[in-house]
Amino acid sequence: MRRSAITALMLSASALYTDSASSQVVGASYDGLAGTREIGLFPTGRILSTEYSVEDGRAAFGGTVTAGAHLRRHIAIQGGLGVAYSRQEFTYYRPPLFTFTPTLSLILQGSTANDFQPYGLAGVGYEFIRYTRQRCDCEQSRSLGIGNVGAGFRMMMGRRRALRAELSSQIGSGGPTFTGIAGMSFFMGGSPSLTPKSRPRPPQRVRVDPPSIPVPQRTQPATRPTTSPPTTRTNPPAAVIRPSPPPAPPSSPPLTPAAGADLLTLDGTQVDFSRPTWRTEAQSLLEGVVIYLTSAAGQGIRVSIEAHTDNIGSNSANRVVGLDRARAVREFLVTQGITSDRIRISSAGEDSPVASNNTALGRQQNRRIVIRRDN
Repeated sequence: MRRSAITALMLSASALYTDSASSQVVGASYDGLAGTREIGLFPTGRILSTEYSVEDGRAAFGGTVTAGAHLRRHIAIQGGLGVAYSRQEFTYYRPPLFTFTPTLSLILQGSTANDFQPYGLAGVGYEFIRYTRQRCDCEQSRSLGIGNVGAGFRMMMGRRRALRAELSSQIGSGGPTFTGIAGMSFFMGGSPSLTPKSRPRPPQRVRVDPPSIPVPQRTQPATRPTTSPPTTRTNPPAAVIRPSPPPAPPSSPPLTPAAGADLLTLDGTQVDFSRPTWRTEAQSLLEGVVIYLTSAAGQGIRVSIEAHTDNIGSNSANRVVGLDRARAVREFLVTQGITSDRIRISSAGEDSPVASNNTALGRQQNRRIVIRRDN
């Protein structure tokens, strides 16, 4: 019976994971942890049920391992196995015991595109209790079905790991138990549908900073001076020379950009190729955006920062690189006095090129950061 229950849980988890991998949808913005697999290792503390433990020996300690799949940025499934040991005071009727608790749960969480991710979970499982000392004539092992509910949070510490803590309760016919875990989670892979299947992927290469190639600039056609008809006056009045107004600095955005207008575009000559930063020549351009957004005309304006990459490397890795670049620009704007709720970031990876990725110049033009007015 126990083997059948464990087998059923494993088959259910496998089927749900397969469905999740085949149902991913390609999005234009960063989907956080969608499509990744999560492995967790946690020290565990438990308060056991009085149905099978003595009142003075309800505390148990052990560890938990979890394996999950993120179906969307707000939804995940998770299988877990917890093992705990309780001394039980070496009483005659309640000898020391082990508990083995496999569970399968659905997780509803805050957006995994954020660094702090609260979540709640609900699922089912089994509780196996094993009495390890033959000191009484009572049953030496037990098993019972349980419901598993709880809440926790995940704090991202980079793109591939997170600090995680959780409190949950396992509710069954033997009374509730309570479990607390805290430890590290690690993330692997990404959404397979983010990689287009209609064309082969280029081989993984070490990202070496290429030389900057000047991007051809469009020049305004020269206008011919208008000629006035000859006049018969012999002494024309002297022309009044008025000084022309100084041109606006190139780093300043338009005075009244419409919603959806681009405030600034940093191309591959200004975006660092191997790090999520920008080069020195782009600093004055970003400062021009800051001047505009902190002015009286720009106080109520919200902006979006969208990052694009070339096609070197996998698309999922390029989306992460692009998001890191957009996040670096947002952090710079926040340090200059612009509140974070006015800034939205996203990464299109390599999906929106403006030039061919078959040439160095085209790849340079595709590596860009676009700051656009939202409202």
